[in-house]
Amino acid sequence: MNKKFNVAVVIGRHQISHVGHELLKRKALDIAERVVIIIGSSFQSRNPRNPFKWTERRDMILSTLSEEDRMRTACVPIRDYYNDDRWNAEVKRIVGEYASQDIALVGHKKERDIDTYYLDDFKEWSYIPVESNTKIDASELRSVYFEAEDVDVSLSAIADWILPPVKQYLKAWSLRAEYRELVREYRKVKQEQDMWKGSPYPVIFSTADAVVKINNSVLLGKRKNYPGKGLWALPGGFVETGERVFTAALRELKEETQIGLMPVSLINDFKAVKVFDHPKRSCRGRVITHVHFFELRGVKFPAIQAADDLEEVAWIAIDRLNDMEELFFEDHFHILNEFLGLR
Repeated sequence: MNKKFNVAVVIGRHQISHVGHELLKRKALDIAERVVIIIGSSFQSRNPRNPFKWTERRDMILSTLSEEDRMRTACVPIRDYYNDDRWNAEVKRIVGEYASQDIALVGHKKERDIDTYYLDDFKEWSYIPVESNTKIDASELRSVYFEAEDVDVSLSAIADWILPPVKQYLKAWSLRAEYRELVREYRKVKQEQDMWKGSPYPVIFSTADAVVKINNSVLLGKRKNYPGKGLWALPGGFVETGERVFTAALRELKEETQIGLMPVSLINDFKAVKVFDHPKRSCRGRVITHVHFFELRGVKFPAIQAADDLEEVAWIAIDRLNDMEELFFEDHFHILNEFLGLR
């Protein structure tokens, strides 16, 4: 083919795959023998910001390519580690499986560095910029897709920003039960966000969560309401006015799980606290949480009972958690990984 590069890398979430992504793909195919499309935010539970599994996004991407171009294109998933060093290392590992030299990174730098700052983290590759006169916001496309009462109206409204095969895919996908669940989820999240529209400053929420471990098991709850209905989560919630975060963690733990321990016992078994503040960790907005780690002594499991915002609570064996990754609310799997070393 006499292409300039062995591999061209395109990194994106493709939630929804749109014409901006198409420009990057076409440039990559023009300059390299192989194209590696790294699909971000993979292996998560569905939510309005991440509605599609990585395999579904792969299918959207490949649906726009000819058979010849599909043979030259590899779509590879990557997790949101909420840790730049780990994420960068994983990107390099993935690309290293396809080439060790003559690698190009194809990208479009957005006005907000928070969205595309990662493009500056791979200095060993040749950066190939792609400019576009069309401003595309994938979050707005998703809003239209989940907001309108009639899916055909929604798809017509965003037709200029997606290719026909993607439009057909989205039409078929809207017939699934997952779409109906996400519509309900989207409406709940939007309802909460609308409550703060009049604020003169961006709203930042503070929450407190608890990781409670005993006998190689951890205490988890299944959420009763949207957002995250039916997903497993750490016991926790919003910090109240005038409340310390440690006190909030103890209060929420007791309210949600009715754990059969006195506060003094929990305090004695408290081991550590970590802050999780990635700007995109929650689809509800900017939510910063302080997670408190308790390692209980003894061999007897304390009594628990679901209450408040949970429909079920359980002691889950730690060796089961890796298989449950896509069943967790927001970044709670990765929080557990930080304390328990799951991956």
